[in-house]
Amino acid sequence: MIASKRTMQMKRILFFILINCYVISIKAQTVNLKGKITGDKEPLPFASIYIKGTTKGVNSNDEGRYTLPLSAGNYTIVFQYVGFTKKEIEINITENKLLDVELKSDAVSLKEVVVNAGEDPAYPIIRKAIKKRKFYNNQIEEYSCQSYIKGLQRIYNLPEKLKKLFKITTGEKFDTTQLGVIYLSESESNYYYKKPNKKKEIMYSSRVSGNNKAFSFNQLGQINFNFNENLISMRGISDRPFVSPLNGNAFLYYKYILLGTLNESGTIIHKIKVKAKRQTDPCFNGIIYIQEGAWRLTGLDLMLTKNQKINFVDTLVIKQLHAPVKNDSIWMPVNHNFSFTFGFIGIRGSGYYNAIVKNYDLNPNFKENFFSNETLVIQDSANKKDSSYWTKNRPIPITYEEAKDYRKKDSTEKVESTDRYKDSVDNKRNKFKTADLFMGYSFNRTKKNISIRIPGIITSGMQYNTVEGVNLSYDFSFQKSYENNKSHSVSGRVRYGVSNYLWGGALGYEYYFKPKKFSRIGIQLKSIAEQYNNQSPISPLINSIYSLYLNENYMKLFKETSASINYFTEITNGLYFSGNTKYAERSALNNTSDRLIFDDKNKLFTSNDPRNDQNFDSLFTTNNAYTIDATILIRFKQKYVSAPNQKIITGSKYPRLSLNYKKALPILNTIADYDLASAMIYDEVNLGLFGRLGYRLKGGTFLNTKKLFFMDFRYFLGNQTIFNTNDYLSSYRLLPYYKFSADKWFAEAHAEHHFNGFILNKLPLLKKLNVQEVAGIHYLTSNTLKNYYEINFGLENIFRILRVDYVMGYGLSNKIQHGFTIGINTGL
Repeated sequence: MIASKRTMQMKRILFFILINCYVISIKAQTVNLKGKITGDKEPLPFASIYIKGTTKGVNSNDEGRYTLPLSAGNYTIVFQYVGFTKKEIEINITENKLLDVELKSDAVSLKEVVVNAGEDPAYPIIRKAIKKRKFYNNQIEEYSCQSYIKGLQRIYNLPEKLKKLFKITTGEKFDTTQLGVIYLSESESNYYYKKPNKKKEIMYSSRVSGNNKAFSFNQLGQINFNFNENLISMRGISDRPFVSPLNGNAFLYYKYILLGTLNESGTIIHKIKVKAKRQTDPCFNGIIYIQEGAWRLTGLDLMLTKNQKINFVDTLVIKQLHAPVKNDSIWMPVNHNFSFTFGFIGIRGSGYYNAIVKNYDLNPNFKENFFSNETLVIQDSANKKDSSYWTKNRPIPITYEEAKDYRKKDSTEKVESTDRYKDSVDNKRNKFKTADLFMGYSFNRTKKNISIRIPGIITSGMQYNTVEGVNLSYDFSFQKSYENNKSHSVSGRVRYGVSNYLWGGALGYEYYFKPKKFSRIGIQLKSIAEQYNNQSPISPLINSIYSLYLNENYMKLFKETSASINYFTEITNGLYFSGNTKYAERSALNNTSDRLIFDDKNKLFTSNDPRNDQNFDSLFTTNNAYTIDATILIRFKQKYVSAPNQKIITGSKYPRLSLNYKKALPILNTIADYDLASAMIYDEVNLGLFGRLGYRLKGGTFLNTKKLFFMDFRYFLGNQTIFNTNDYLSSYRLLPYYKFSADKWFAEAHAEHHFNGFILNKLPLLKKLNVQEVAGIHYLTSNTLKNYYEINFGLENIFRILRVDYVMGYGLSNKIQHGFTIGINTGL
């Protein structure tokens, strides 16, 4: 009897244990809430779906479909989309459930606004929001979060002319199935922030459609714009920053219209239309949402167009959705969406980047040395995740278009990665075609990562100068690369002067052996005609034009036969070393040709002597020199991205410093003997709406000049033509090429300010031309020229590529020179 009672008790205990295990298993079981979100009977792409009171959630895909994984239980699910009324639905879920949701346009739910005479009711709301923006900027000292980012670009139109060009250049017919998705990527990362401006991001998963070795460079740090800041910078999209609708001086740039108010679960939200007062100002147009009482930004839907001088895209739509992460006191962005359209020479396309941000931690307790100059780390294993990982972890269901692209490109990649396929493609493309004779020939062995490039008739160099007459220059290259980014490369050049029968050539080899340190070592052998100024101040093409048509032979040459070894590496972050040692024989060359197309009877060609243009005799005796050249380059607090086998420099807010020492040693049957020490400091300063200021300061002195030849002098980048092909921030537009070269000491100062349309965008007629203004000042003093000044005023971005300057100079013979120059728009 006693035994039976004990047995009964054991059974009851076992029964309750089983019941509890069952309940626990039910609660622990992951089920999916699926459905489609629509608004006005249309799918709502990238709508936010999350558990109320948390940032745990997902987004709908491009078709409005969503999948939210949950543990069994009771939840309040929030469905939200910018421009539509938020909906909260209570659910009890124990198994997979289908829930389609229709959101109402917030225009339907808006409380009617009464506008009396005077200013719009939006203005006092905006004033309060502007007053509170500093509070919200300083509200959080530090935080961490997780992000998922998907990027997609597609092309839906390609003009027939480009299709024909594709066939001519490749010998293959363009496959129209290549239209559609051209880029698709997904990534997940952890993001960390600490005031005032410390940031770090670690990407732990990445997928690129059709390339399982690639990494997506989707960064939350590049798209989580803070509209509580005065200015929003989008480098690459625009040279100038954009004015936030909550800028401290926003009323100078924007008009505001209160469209209505929304009541979302007892919270009053004001919907306000923002409109730029001048359409060419760097301002947004669209909608912002401000919370009553707290006066915080809760969402936005803003647009930029070509009127705002954006690059590469025609339209850019920016959407943000904010949600509370700590009761109602702290709100943070939980969704960023950037969608765009683009068009160029008949190519039309569109794309988007969508980011979901979740799991905010407002008390991460970072270790002391957690933040450094490393802003992004892409883990080695990031691209090793398989498709099952993404099926389980992506918070946005992939669309039919995206799934098709993954299947097609991944299967194609498997085929294209085989040696048989690579050989087949190479055999076809390596066949010599008629077009190769003119445009150049390429030979590839893809499976071995080998490429050879040989120029064609059009791409090879053919110029004219008075030393060689017509001269032919033929360049070629060979490269062998590896998956770890190391590489071997060989480059060469063959040159022949028709008039002086002078053959010349150069052959170089470089080994790039430590990619994360940019380390490389190379050797070069050459015997060829070179400009006295090794910076090549005048291009061969421009010299040919001026010589043949205008009787001006500015280029001066000598023959150098040399052997050199060079080395470059990064010692530690931001500290670089560059070294070069060279043994050279320098020989004089004389004019041998006087060909002309147009003969100006009042002009004669000058001699090849840079110092005396009337000296037609031997310029100098052949001499040998052995030089050692060392440079230290410092980029203070250099920011960078770490990727597998790669380091990417992203810049520094501090100036860069370069220190150089060059010594000629009179050894090994050489006679040159001198020491030159020089330094340079340079930087680009972003001045916000006022543009960018670039400056460069240089100086140096010869510590020893026991034996100094003219090719060893310190040269300056001068110009005597209407064309400027030199770096704008290192050159002079009206200075003779060689006359004032220094042999004792020198100092240079260059500064240019790019206004980025700050002035012209306010002028009704000129603002439509999309040109930008630029001004600069340049100074030079040396032992051969005291106090030379140049001032230039110009227009850049003409037809997107050209720049025209008016230049005035003073200091040559105490006279004012002036002139115009035309060049390529290169910025700083």
